[in-house]
Amino acid sequence: MVRSANAEPSEVQLSPRKDFPIAERPGYLLHKAGLVLVEDVEKALGAVGMRIRYFFVLAALSGGPELSQQDLSRLLNLDPTTVVTVIDEMERNQHVERRRNPADRRRYNLILTDSGREALATADRIATEVESSFFGTLEEGEREALRGMLGRLLAGRWPASVCSD
Repeated sequence: MVRSANAEPSEVQLSPRKDFPIAERPGYLLHKAGLVLVEDVEKALGAVGMRIRYFFVLAALSGGPELSQQDLSRLLNLDPTTVVTVIDEMERNQHVERRRNPADRRRYNLILTDSGREALATADRIATEVESSFFGTLEEGEREALRGMLGRLLAGRWPASVCSD
């Protein structure tokens, strides 16, 4: 089981005290859960020499639409210079190719290579294992309900480049 670096190594599952009001705020709880999950995935991906933002870019590029660096920046909430750094690394690793966008010659579309798909498959297995552990206390129906609720919360908040008409 993957544990967060700041979790207490104990079989007892501790909960915040009742006089700790921030733990009652859904926004904080969602933020905290996301941070813990990202930390756990980051640690597990480190075993194969990958960072989570690299994994996120691989995963984003594996979908249907061809994405530009600007699209990735908006989608993943990463600074554009960080995206350039990640894409440069991915290009050196032969995981991605930059191709001129035929509709806008100033932009590049990013294309996942076969090697990139292999790296994604490895990282995806690792992330899936960590997520299964993290969400392990929830029943499958609860996981589906959570996905549905998160989908509703994020409706209308996706970049146009990943949305269907």
